[in-house]
Amino acid sequence: MKRQTMLYCNEGNKKSFQKVFMFLIIVNLFSTIFSTHIYGQESRLPEAPIFIDNLPVKTKYIMRDGQLMVPSLFLKHTGVRVDWNEDYRSVVFSYGDTRFALPVGQNYSDDFVRATGQWQRQPLTTRTIEFAGDIFVPLLDVTRKFGMRATYNPQLGRTFITTNIRSAPNFVYRGNPQKKLVALTFDDGPDAFYTPKILDILKSKQVPATFFVMGKQVEAYPNVMRRIVNEGHGIANHTWSHPALPRQLTERVIEEVRRTQNIMEQTVGRKPDLFRPPFGAITKSDALVLHEMGFRTIMWSVDTLDWSGLSGEEILNIVQRDITPGGIVLQHNFQTNARLLDGTVEALPLIIDDLRAKGYRFVTVQTLLAND
Repeated sequence: MKRQTMLYCNEGNKKSFQKVFMFLIIVNLFSTIFSTHIYGQESRLPEAPIFIDNLPVKTKYIMRDGQLMVPSLFLKHTGVRVDWNEDYRSVVFSYGDTRFALPVGQNYSDDFVRATGQWQRQPLTTRTIEFAGDIFVPLLDVTRKFGMRATYNPQLGRTFITTNIRSAPNFVYRGNPQKKLVALTFDDGPDAFYTPKILDILKSKQVPATFFVMGKQVEAYPNVMRRIVNEGHGIANHTWSHPALPRQLTERVIEEVRRTQNIMEQTVGRKPDLFRPPFGAITKSDALVLHEMGFRTIMWSVDTLDWSGLSGEEILNIVQRDITPGGIVLQHNFQTNARLLDGTVEALPLIIDDLRAKGYRFVTVQTLLAND
């Protein structure tokens, strides 16, 4: 994604700019000033990286009342859960024993006191605001409530947040590199066009694969789903409707996954413990939630880019270039009007023949992990 980093101020004059600059020096929260605009006159917000546990995450931001404001969902990258209470029009943050709500338009938070079971009101440095479709919250206030440390390093010119929240385990990009095994995986199906063609090839070549299915597709094509299972292939969860998880509230992430688990159980009697995030996009918070739900998150080591309409020969070349023992190959099996996956079907028998000739054995992701 192309992004441009700028600085917004509430006032366009020199005095306002100096106030913002002094804040950056004193509080040491932000890194680079690119340009100054009058807040509210631009519909496009600036973006800049903030380093969370030393990993850069780009985010939109607003400067308001001398405070750095970020979209509430940005905080998912720190590991905390982010939800919405419609009755009180509040963003609700939680992690461990800490839980609090920031009502839109107010300069206070409502903090849950576990010992008493009551909510206690606390002041904020500025108001929580809604702008350009996002809820913006004061970064320093929120991170402090979770005991995080937010600092600015003038030598590096970078802003850092230390969360003290451990990342989720069970992220898998490949299997055992000492064993010449490979797992073919297909995302986004099942469908009635490409999936049967793929299954026909796999059956003729006697090759098992793993299908990361969307719940709504399972609901639409239950017989194709049953064929996948009946022919010995692995299945895994790929959400209900393929949303970008970093842009979803925590409750929505959980619902997408649970709903897909339920339709798989209803259709084929299975509830797998493997999950792949749509687009491969996932926050620290999403990963922790999935781990708590008992999932292993499966990524890939070979991206065929088949979704972009590549030819079979181009896809084969990518696999030949990137494959290593224990590899997980990413492909897709959804129908589009543009017939973008014709190359996937064309490449599949070529990939199988080529890798077999090189001594690879095809297994499901479940079997790949069992040999790790």
